[in-house]
Amino acid sequence: MENTLNNPLPSSEICRRNGWGPGTKLVGDEGYGPCVIEITAIGVEAILARCLSPHDSGEGVWTLECRDWKPLQPAPV
Repeated sequence: MENTLNNPLPSSEICRRNGWGPGTKLVGDEGYGPCVIEITAIGVEAILARCLSPHDSGEGVWTLECRDWKPLQPAPV
């Protein structure tokens, strides 16, 4: 898996290399608690995503290099 933190590649290329597409939920922590985003689109160089947690927000352009993003694993049942 391609690491996201401080990665010089465009966020879209990181997603392609990791097999992350629209609908993928990622979790990352920049030191203020975890943030969960859902990828909504992958462009040539950028991605669109919406923040699900800690607050639900609208769709916007996201970059991945500021956090070590990982796929959100479903909660065990």
